[in-house]
Amino acid sequence: MDKYNDENLSQLFPPKWQLMTTSFFPNKSLDSLFHIADLIQLLKVDIIMLVEVGGKESLENFNQYFLNNEFDIQLEESNSDRGIDLGYLIRKDLGVKTKLISHKDKVLSNKKKFARGAFELQIFKDDSLIHINFLCHLKSKLNLRRNDFEGRDQRAAEVNYLVELYQKRSSKYQDIPITISGDLNGIIYKEETEQELDPLISQTDLKDIFEHMDNPVEQRYTYCYFNRLNQVYPMQLDYFLISNKFVSMIDYKATQVLGFKSPYIDTFKLPSSLQDKNKLPSDHFPIYTVISYT
Repeated sequence: MDKYNDENLSQLFPPKWQLMTTSFFPNKSLDSLFHIADLIQLLKVDIIMLVEVGGKESLENFNQYFLNNEFDIQLEESNSDRGIDLGYLIRKDLGVKTKLISHKDKVLSNKKKFARGAFELQIFKDDSLIHINFLCHLKSKLNLRRNDFEGRDQRAAEVNYLVELYQKRSSKYQDIPITISGDLNGIIYKEETEQELDPLISQTDLKDIFEHMDNPVEQRYTYCYFNRLNQVYPMQLDYFLISNKFVSMIDYKATQVLGFKSPYIDTFKLPSSLQDKNKLPSDHFPIYTVISYT
């Protein structure tokens, strides 16, 4: 928004909006931004975990111009060569302090670093640590160099380090919830769990929040893949993993995959075509939950 000059964004034509940036990448559409902002404000979301963010400046602009500057931002640049980062928005009046720890420079078991990173948010209330979350966007199945089939070796190395991190933190902080969230780019669902993601559940006490709820697979879809014949393949790629030890903190009635139609709760509906999918504010559906720390 380096060319923004106090124009009324709600009355702006799309071409003018795109001219407000000197970036090589286009701005996300105004309709999508207003739609996402409406979702956040209507549900009064306190902490938002985001992947594929176009840098800290983008998140700062979104907060300032679409969310009334109501959030603090925790974001560090990821290792992505596509310019997609991971970040948190924390409502300023929530009454907590936060600390962000980046693990993107960790050398993994395959001698490489994370494709993006793992970003640890520590949440403090009255100077006491009350929650740790590891936000990650694991290596995708895109393999343009054809040196790692579906990115499985890289994803496995990233998972192994996440498991190590989780075990280390849960051993040190046994009385606080330690969660893993984000786009894991794979399947965790009973016997369909993909091999490289299996350590997240077989070597820890973690389970996906929808697994705790025993939700059927059709209530867990967060992404739709369309093939060349326009056939849809829905799947869950996005997760919130939490130990059974702390699952009583979760409000099951509120927890769900959100739709993109107001009031968002209980409006989830899969797109019927790629064209419909491209009209949505995001190509992934958000996961929403309520956690009580008292």
